[in-house]
Amino acid sequence: MTYLLEARSTNRDVWVLIEFEGRPSPVPWLLPDGSDVYQLIPNGETERLGFVPRFVQSNRGTRLGDLVWTTGAAKIASRRFVDVLESIGATGYRTFPVEVLDRDGQSLGDFVGLAVLDDDTTKDLHFSTGFQFWHFAATDRVVKALRESEVTDLSIKPA
Repeated sequence: MTYLLEARSTNRDVWVLIEFEGRPSPVPWLLPDGSDVYQLIPNGETERLGFVPRFVQSNRGTRLGDLVWTTGAAKIASRRFVDVLESIGATGYRTFPVEVLDRDGQSLGDFVGLAVLDDDTTKDLHFSTGFQFWHFAATDRVVKALRESEVTDLSIKPA
């Protein structure tokens, strides 16, 4: 069975927004070569950015989950979520460094960026819509491992 995973997004849940403070470009989401930061980050191509993506808590919610809502296709995962993926040798993803801060500029915890790589359904994580989206598909074995490890502070629904 395949499941859809995504960050919880009720009014109680923390949402984070990407911050471009200090970016020299007049259009902060474009790199000098014209690449769009909003595409590079969800794809995990952050080595091209020249900076670590920073996400700052919005004025919404206080409940922090294992996946954090970013209002876009970028995915932020807790270290314990990624530890479960690593422990079972899950395929179809990569991680990258991010800063996740509260409204006062303090770290919200141990989080990483999570990029789902493609729509190959033979992989444990894959696109659920054919392209980067806020939810993604996961195999039964991933969901089973997450549940057994009590990593369930996220939305898990049958696909």
